[in-house]
Formats: sequence, structure tokens, C-alpha cells
Amino acid sequence: MKIAKTLVKALTGKTVTAGRNSSGRITSFHRGGGHKRSLREIDFKRDTSSVGIVERIEYDPNRSSRIALVRWIEGVGQKDASYKVDRAPVNYILASHQMEVGSMVVNSDSSKPSTTGSLRPAQNADSFLRFQELFRKAHENAEGTDEANAAITAAPLPPADLLDLNSKVGNCMPLADIRMGTWIHSIECRPGQGAQLVRAAGTYAKVVKESASQCLVRLPSGAEKVIDSRCRATIGIVSNPSHGAQELRKAGHSRWLGWRPVVRGVAMNPVDHPHGGGEGRTKGGRPSVSPWGKPTKAGYKTARKTPKA
Repeated sequence: MKIAKTLVKALTGKTVTAGRNSSGRITSFHRGGGHKRSLREIDFKRDTSSVGIVERIEYDPNRSSRIALVRWIEGVGQKDASYKVDRAPVNYILASHQMEVGSMVVNSDSSKPSTTGSLRPAQNADSFLRFQELFRKAHENAEGTDEANAAITAAPLPPADLLDLNSKVGNCMPLADIRMGTWIHSIECRPGQGAQLVRAAGTYAKVVKESASQCLVRLPSGAEKVIDSRCRATIGIVSNPSHGAQELRKAGHSRWLGWRPVVRGVAMNPVDHPHGGGEGRTKGGRPSVSPWGKPTKAGYKTARKTPKA
């Protein structure tokens, strides 16, 4: 596999900090060890107007969702791609739920913020013919894996998906071009900054209201955020929605993931925790507190009061 060999060489190692900061102090407890991981460079900006074919869906140990390897057939130069395979620019993007091998994804950098209502007009006939020609060229010149070629041959894109970019999961476009009520993910906070919101597995946001220059988006937490309409987002839900339902098979499974055991305060020595020490088995001798002596029960407020201006 030429693609696999090239990408393995391009992966970089990840340094394990084991929960320590630059001074060597533990700032994140119960972390350390775990299986060796390699970093994949993910394209969160997708700011180049381009069309590509999904080569394969891969597992990424550094995130809960899956990632997709995309071979760009137009719009992305060799300098813009993360990796190069047989002179074809390819890179990783965050995979959407129900994205399949051989499907087409589009990075649209089209219109200005719109002032229309709830529905966005479909692309014109020229755009339809352009994307149809691009897909035909990708089908003829495909040099990827056999699995990707078989998927392209067996399931060509219907005209509706080519004509209306809003109906295809995995397409990336400005919020100004997305219909109200559409499920989106990988949202930018500022134009051109790269996706920062809604990137965890199975999450999605919803476009609630649009105006000429701003868009109101309902986040997975239920909070509504006003975002610049020039910010980009991806259509669909983040892949691997069953991530939260997975169960660890044994104790070693959590160690593979880099999680160390949690120890009770009453099982420690007095020097390590306020509940530690004592002869025999004790209850701690005081109400529950943190390792630094702050109460953890009865609604103790830990937030600092904001001074009034």
C-alpha cells in the first residue's frame, strides 16, 4: 500500500507528560503511561475551495471521533496538503457520521453573507455541470485503494447531492450558505481561525437563526451562541456517535488509554491527604475535603466573586 507507507513516515510522535507541567508538578491527576501514540495533522480550516474523494476512514488515538483521508482532485495544491501520495495532494479531515469511502466532499468558499430567509437556493446549472465533470474526472483518474475505486464505481453521487451542497454530509462552507435547522459540526469561532467548536464524537450543533452578518447556533450543551456568518462549519454529525456507550473490558484497558488508578484519601498517609493516617480503618475523622483541605460537600462555593465595576 503506497498510501499507507507514505503516511506512516509522515506521522509524528507524541510526548507523554503524565499530567505534569513544565515544573514537574502534577496538575492533572490519574494520568500517565498508555500505549504509544502518533499525531495526525488534521485540516480544521478547510479554507481552500476544492473537491475531493474520501480514500478511507481511520481510527485516531488522539480523539474520540474518526478521521477521513481525502484525496483532493481540484483546488488544493501540493503546498496546501499535509501529505503527498503519487503527486496527489491528500490530508486528513474530521469524519462526519455516515461518511463513506468513495464519497465526494466539497470545501465551498462561495457567497457573501445572505439576507434571505430559511432556505438557501441551490447552486446554479454551471456549478452542477462543474461538479459533475469533476466527479467524472475523479472516476477516470482514480489511483487510490481498490476499496475506494469500487465504491466510486458502484455508487456514483446522485445529481441532487452535486447540485445542493447543503444536503451532503462532510461538506464545509460558511454559515451564511447553510440552511436554518441544519445539523453542523466543526464550527469556527472567528473567520479563518479553524474549527474549534463541536468536534467530539457524536456531537452536533443546529443553525437556529440567521441575519445578514451573524448566525445564531445552538450548541450541544443547549447554549445559543452568536457567530459571524463568515465562519465555516461542516454539514452533519461528528462520526463515532456510539463512543459514549463503549465499556472497558478490563482494568488494563484504562491503562492502555493512559488512565492511572484513583486512590481514596482514607487509604493514604497524613502527609498525602487530610483523610489519611490513623490506626486501622477510619472514616477520615472530618467532613469530606479535597487534598488541599477545601470542603467537597454541602454546596461549598469555590468560585471567586467578580468585583463590581
